[in-house]
Amino acid sequence: MNTLYLETVQTQEGWQTTFAFQVFHRPADEWMAMRWGFNAGALLDEALDRYRLFIESQALSETAYLSNEQPSDRILTLRGINLPNEGLQMALLGKSSAPEKAQAQQAARDYAREIFSIFPYDFIIQPAEEKADYDRLFGRDLFAKNPQVASIQRAMVFIPPMEKYQYFSGIWQTSQRANEQAWRALSNTQKTTMLNITIQPSILHEGEKEMLLDAKKIIAEIVATEAHAGKGIKQKENTFSPHLAWADACINRQLAPWKKFFQMQIHVLANGTVDENLLRSIGATVTRDTNENSIPGFQILRPHSKEEEKEWCERIRSLDFASASIHINELADVEETFAVFRFPYRPETGLPGARFISAVKDTSTPSG
Repeated sequence: MNTLYLETVQTQEGWQTTFAFQVFHRPADEWMAMRWGFNAGALLDEALDRYRLFIESQALSETAYLSNEQPSDRILTLRGINLPNEGLQMALLGKSSAPEKAQAQQAARDYAREIFSIFPYDFIIQPAEEKADYDRLFGRDLFAKNPQVASIQRAMVFIPPMEKYQYFSGIWQTSQRANEQAWRALSNTQKTTMLNITIQPSILHEGEKEMLLDAKKIIAEIVATEAHAGKGIKQKENTFSPHLAWADACINRQLAPWKKFFQMQIHVLANGTVDENLLRSIGATVTRDTNENSIPGFQILRPHSKEEEKEWCERIRSLDFASASIHINELADVEETFAVFRFPYRPETGLPGARFISAVKDTSTPSG
């Protein structure tokens, strides 16, 4: 890996160092030649497995997280920017923190080398070696224009019989090719627009585990009451019985032994009003129902004031988590993170409706 540009800043807690990679699609003929299977479908399965392994490699077990055996303060951001008349620019950004400046810089170099070494070879990643390239990948020009911002979140489910715990967060889930829609929608925006997804290894805290166990106990009591009362059960509780079963399954999923988590946020920023249609197109791709699991979908959150919006933008620019939210509502397991934190794959003939900036200078991929 060539020497990459590092930007280091001092904070109240110490020092932070960030770096950037531009991500390109590997030429179609090269990519197709890499398949182990017999057709393009097998190649996609292989590519997705490589990408999932990359996500898994960024997660930490609870033991490693609590013992500080491995760095848990590392943040990774996927940043796609549609530059009108140029195309979609894909970037992978990273940040490391440490008490001392030299430590933060060395940690960032080590982190960048790891990413460069193991990122799925279905893509080409090119380190930003100069400040100008770093600024471009970070979207410095867009942030200078005070963009508007919106957050895409999992929808919250309201279950009245739960009383103390009436709201449950949904699930991130998708299909193999669904994220094509998000990138096609982003590619057709008429103004500079950014999709920003940030992840950091995290855990389910003890207080959160106790809350989930308490909620699970309440569900069991409601179900037991319903079974005992028989026909005498209140109609309201009968109506919400399927919701209680769904909530119980979600709790079991979170409390599963050795489950690994990320804190994850999705934001869209635009030079002007963030298009509701774009937000819906992106949100729908990462909250898809399956035959086995229907989910409540997504919701959109916006800043309550101009001052809050500026704060969000500054935190997003700095690869921090922006919108304030309850920690457990931002936790995503590996499968959920894999569903969201993903670059698009490009078929041999191109992805119709999406124009990506190519690794070859002054050219772009076909618009399809």
